[in-house]
Amino acid sequence: MTRPSFHWFLPMYQDQRAYADDRGIREATPRYIKDVARAAEAAGLESLLLATGHGTKDTWLTAALAAQDTQTIRFIVAFRTGYTLPTLTAQMIETFQYLFDDRLDINIVTGSDPDEQQAYGDEISKETRYQRTREFVQILEAEFAGQRYDFAGDYYQVSGGGRRQPISRRPTVFFGGLSEEAAHVGAAHADVQLMYGETPPMAAEHVERISKLAETYGRRVEFGIRIQVISRDRSEDAWAETDRILSRLTPEQVARRQRELAERQSIGQQRVQSLNPGVIDRERLRPYPTIWSGLGLVGGGGGSTALVGSHEEVAERIQEYVDAGIRHFIVSGAPLLEEAYRFGEGVLPLL
Repeated sequence: MTRPSFHWFLPMYQDQRAYADDRGIREATPRYIKDVARAAEAAGLESLLLATGHGTKDTWLTAALAAQDTQTIRFIVAFRTGYTLPTLTAQMIETFQYLFDDRLDINIVTGSDPDEQQAYGDEISKETRYQRTREFVQILEAEFAGQRYDFAGDYYQVSGGGRRQPISRRPTVFFGGLSEEAAHVGAAHADVQLMYGETPPMAAEHVERISKLAETYGRRVEFGIRIQVISRDRSEDAWAETDRILSRLTPEQVARRQRELAERQSIGQQRVQSLNPGVIDRERLRPYPTIWSGLGLVGGGGGSTALVGSHEEVAERIQEYVDAGIRHFIVSGAPLLEEAYRFGEGVLPLL
């Protein structure tokens, strides 16, 4: 069996002393970003995801900052296709690999939040965005090959493109999306197909679907999941943390956030939101053993579900995901600094 890979998360705007604790906000200062990166490296995590968003810092510059103060940990830099030319992006990737010992992987983001897309000035439709993403990745692949090429597509035209030589280390391409358009792009071009924190049976459905689709392209892809972790020495202490989080939420706050999340165009978001009832109900927020969907009352995406329990229980659930076909785990906790050590010291040795 292939050993699973574990990745952490780098704060791109701010961090929290604990989930749902606005009194303990930590700003993502340059010093704190470096602290989290060093902690994740010391804890035995393989890489750090830098998520992109309209309200965050730039992922490329932040990764470069953290790379200067670390030695082995890699960086999964998320970026949106269409906002830079793929040829320029290839140049940025080649430069990062050269400067920081080939420690870059990439997370290609197409986008699913209409308000955020418009805030960037990106007005094209969802279907059109995926066609643009497909062309973007095709050009990246041609650039990585180190040979001259021409490309004529609907969104990009390149004449005499190509790097001088093949890239020293081709970055692993992480990609997410469950829609039909996204599934085809991922099956044809991604190395790792990502999903939000679904239950193991739901994840197994996704693995089977995309694996079959990838076979039609003559490819095999790996799978990853983005999920939070609340892991403690004792199970009751972990679940007590979920009670504390719920005690800070109001029905009005939850209802407002649920309306906002419902407007997103992401099928992955819809699937993970189906795991919570949309109201504060402790029993119904436990859709599966060791999985808690309470974060999805006010959070979205990878912040919708959490693995909750003792270190042994969390490790057991992770193993169930591995058995379902998940190879990569992008996990995080609050605060990112201390929880990196807690996960690295409490959970990783059990796996």
